[in-house]
Amino acid sequence: MGTILAVFAHPDDETFICGGTLAKYASEGHRVVLLCATKGEMGRRMGVPPVATRESLPVIREQELIDACKALKISDLRFLGLRDKLLEIQPIETLKQMVLSHMTEVMPDAIITFHEILGGHSDHCAIGRAAKEAYSVYKTENPRADLFYVCWSNVAQDPTSYGFSQDQLLKITIRKYFLEKLYGFRAHQTQSAMDEWVWGNDQKAINQFSEYEYFIQANGPFGINKNSII
Repeated sequence: MGTILAVFAHPDDETFICGGTLAKYASEGHRVVLLCATKGEMGRRMGVPPVATRESLPVIREQELIDACKALKISDLRFLGLRDKLLEIQPIETLKQMVLSHMTEVMPDAIITFHEILGGHSDHCAIGRAAKEAYSVYKTENPRADLFYVCWSNVAQDPTSYGFSQDQLLKITIRKYFLEKLYGFRAHQTQSAMDEWVWGNDQKAINQFSEYEYFIQANGPFGINKNSII
C-alpha cells in the first residue's frame, strides 16, 4: 500500500474536485493524508437557511471538513492555519517550507494539488505553486514520488491546448465511490445547501457526477500507468 498527500487551499476542495479519487484509494487501503491551507473563513456561502455567521464560519467549516474526511475515509487531516484569500501574498518560500515539512513527515508516494496557473482561484494557484516547489525538494531524496495536478474538464478534453501532452492525462474511474463523494458534499453543508440536487434522492444526486476524475501528471516518465495515481 502507498501514501497519497493531497494539498489544497480550502475545505470542500478535496470533495468537490476529487472526492471520488480520494475515497477510492482510501477504501483500497492506501494512506490518504489531506493538508488544507485555510479554513475557508472568507467564503460567501453560509448555508440555506444560514447556519453560520462570518465569525462562526471557520469553526463550522473545519468541522464540515472533518465530517467530509470521514465520508471519504481520509484518516489524517492537517491544517496549515493560514488566512483564506490571502495565500497569494504569503512569501512563497514560507509556504513552500510549510508544505515541505508535512511532505517530509508523511513521505508520500504521490502528491495531488492545484496547478500554479490553472488552479482557477488565487489561493488554489498559490498553494499549488508551494506544493510544486516543495515537491522539487522532496523528490531529490524520493525520486519515485509523483506529482499530480487536479484537472478541470476543459483541460481534460484537450490537454495539448494547455501545454500538456496526452500522455500526462490520467483518468480515474470513481463510479464505485459516488456515495462517498455525495456524503462528502453533504458534509459541507454551508457550501452545498443551495445546490438542491445534493439533498434529494441519493440515486438522482449521484447521477450528477461524472464517472471520471482527471489529473495531469507533472513529472515523467508519462503514460506508464494511465489509470492509477499510485
